[in-house]
Amino acid sequence: MNFKKLFLSSALLSMLVGPAALALSDSEIAEIMKTANQAEIDAGKMAKSKASNSEVKDFAKHMVSAHESNMKDGKKVAKKEKIKPENNDTAKDLKKSAKDQMAELKTKKGSEFDKAYIDNQVAMHQQLLNDLDSKFIPQASNAEFKSFLEETRTHVQEHLSKAQQIQSSMASSAPAPGQPSTK
Repeated sequence: MNFKKLFLSSALLSMLVGPAALALSDSEIAEIMKTANQAEIDAGKMAKSKASNSEVKDFAKHMVSAHESNMKDGKKVAKKEKIKPENNDTAKDLKKSAKDQMAELKTKKGSEFDKAYIDNQVAMHQQLLNDLDSKFIPQASNAEFKSFLEETRTHVQEHLSKAQQIQSSMASSAPAPGQPSTK
């Protein structure tokens, strides 16, 4: 499976919780957020060891730290507000998609890995930002949990901007098609 197919599967995930879908409960949103954080942690750990680009490696380290922190904060809010994460089809599909993406990343090396990882980070953070804005924040019913999601949104936007900046930097330093790499 190539990354274009994986990105399309991410887009399909968004349709699962689209406007026509039933509203998500706080418990279901909590599970989706937990799953998204774990996917980012797992991918970041892989990138910390496989990335060849120092910017990508530094970004991966930050993703592991930031998403571990967000998962911890989410658990605190959920415990305090008595929100028990509840498995749901969206979380299950996200887990499968993340597993497929990890398998694809494992096949990549060097600059090919760096590009695939950053492209995936842009796509995943963009999708999460879209879902936070259009589904999770508007559908959250608990005020404290909604506040947590709004704070999370700020971090997701920062991560997306940084990933896009790295993606752009990598694209501008890549050799023209058909030209040998000087790296």
